[in-house]
Amino acid sequence: MLKSLFANKTSEHRVTVYVLHETLSEQNKWNLENVLKKHHQQPIFLPVTDPAFSRLKETHYITKEMYYRIAIPDLLGSKVKKALYLDCDLIVKEDICELWETDIDDYFVAAVESVDAQRRKKDLLIPDDSRYFNSGVLLINVEKWREHNISAKVFEFIRTYPEKLIHPDQDALNAVLYDKWRLLHPKWNYTTGHVKLRLRMKPAIIHFTGPKKPWNAHHPLAKQYLKYRKKVEWT
Repeated sequence: MLKSLFANKTSEHRVTVYVLHETLSEQNKWNLENVLKKHHQQPIFLPVTDPAFSRLKETHYITKEMYYRIAIPDLLGSKVKKALYLDCDLIVKEDICELWETDIDDYFVAAVESVDAQRRKKDLLIPDDSRYFNSGVLLINVEKWREHNISAKVFEFIRTYPEKLIHPDQDALNAVLYDKWRLLHPKWNYTTGHVKLRLRMKPAIIHFTGPKKPWNAHHPLAKQYLKYRKKVEWT
């Protein structure tokens, strides 16, 4: 993800990379630093040590780290007003700064609608005229998020309705923010679900959603991933 992001960045905007983690070895910290060093970047490692995350629901292939995105506004410094969250199982194909320039002054977050929106909306009691987004790419209005204490509200939903959660962090974010987010063009989070629906477009971000990834199974867009994987030195 990081290699593709900087390989396709053409603007002069400065990018600051934060890595949220719990157990990240010194070797893998060095690996990440080595990837970014070639692009004159230095990652900022943010350890997440709150034991409360360990008590939250996980799925068979997604661990508690999924919840870290919810706490981003609380983990970043007070001077940070806006942040872009990216899952690690994706590649960036265009200059990410175009997405960064999206106006979200009147919204808490901007995201792409999920392909399984209808089914999840019903389960979460989200109104029919609202949308349901995928949480793998989130442009976050950090300042507005903090002002309205959104993290606490999302975590409260998770603790109160664990039986409703299939995609835990994503479901809870949608349940709280269903009428408070800006819709992005699907090119900014072109998922495996979009591939299956044969939605034809030139994606700016390819997101390998689901348990079958290019590194553990056949994926129709595996070549796109391998193009960047071959450029990464990892020891």
